[in-house]
Amino acid sequence: MLTRFDTGAIRPHERQAFWQEVVCATFVPLECRIGAQVAFDGQLCAHDLEMLRVVDIRASGQLVRRDRHCIARSPDEYVLVNLAHAGCSQLIQDGREAVLDQGDFAIYDTRQPYELRFSGDFRQTVLQVPHQALRERISNIERLTALTLSRKDPVACLAFDYLSGLARLDDSVSSESRRRLSHQGLDLLATALAERGRGIAQPSARRTALLYRLKDHVRANLADSELSLASVAGTFGITPRYVNSLFQDEQTSFGRFLLDIRLQACADQLGSLSQRTALISTLAYRAGFTDMAYFSRVFKARFGCSARDFRHATLPGLDGPPD
Repeated sequence: MLTRFDTGAIRPHERQAFWQEVVCATFVPLECRIGAQVAFDGQLCAHDLEMLRVVDIRASGQLVRRDRHCIARSPDEYVLVNLAHAGCSQLIQDGREAVLDQGDFAIYDTRQPYELRFSGDFRQTVLQVPHQALRERISNIERLTALTLSRKDPVACLAFDYLSGLARLDDSVSSESRRRLSHQGLDLLATALAERGRGIAQPSARRTALLYRLKDHVRANLADSELSLASVAGTFGITPRYVNSLFQDEQTSFGRFLLDIRLQACADQLGSLSQRTALISTLAYRAGFTDMAYFSRVFKARFGCSARDFRHATLPGLDGPPD
């Protein structure tokens, strides 16, 4: 569904409050500051493509900041991708600063404070990506935030043009096509980031290889309700502390990774036509959950709705889905 906002119909003295509300509702809680003497104008057009939210923004200069207070109010885990079409901006996060001119892009993480500075009028396409969806494709995202990628680089150019094109898709494109295009866009983004990250210090190849083996083991044994940090450590002959240190290379923990994978497995099954007659409790048990009250709570916290409502929204027209 396409959503549009325009300050043109808003009284000048009310525009900053209106824009603040719009941007927070579209992305995550943050603070927008607009100069007192600025004749502010802003237009925002957003639509969702499966797991991605694609937003086209045209606006006057402003300062955008997400601090620890905002994060505490809403600890949503997204990676945002800013693709600059016009104007100049600065992105500051993790002690790094990316300057974005036309044709540049960079990523940043909503789990950490950041600042965006727009010195004048600008136009950008912003992609909001669930952190887990990108983390499954590339590790050490925190090492890649606030690094400028330029269309002068052939891989980054391809990614920039493809991701910008997603903003032009509408509801006339089938749901399946939107899903495939979204996944391909994330694969291309991950490839461009990997190229940009070459030469940046990374964990040793041995640690990375072991982490991938651990992840594969978890995915292969997801239905095992006894799967735990201790059991996995025992399987690989290492200590639980070392297991968690491997996951800390990606700014997460074993428990958090296991919960993310289980929730995503449930969501995938709930959105599958082949599982439309399966009980929600059955799908939860298959993913290793044993407590339905706990499952309901963490599923709603992750996806913003109940598993039943998620199935209704993903499979429209489904009559009487089991719960």
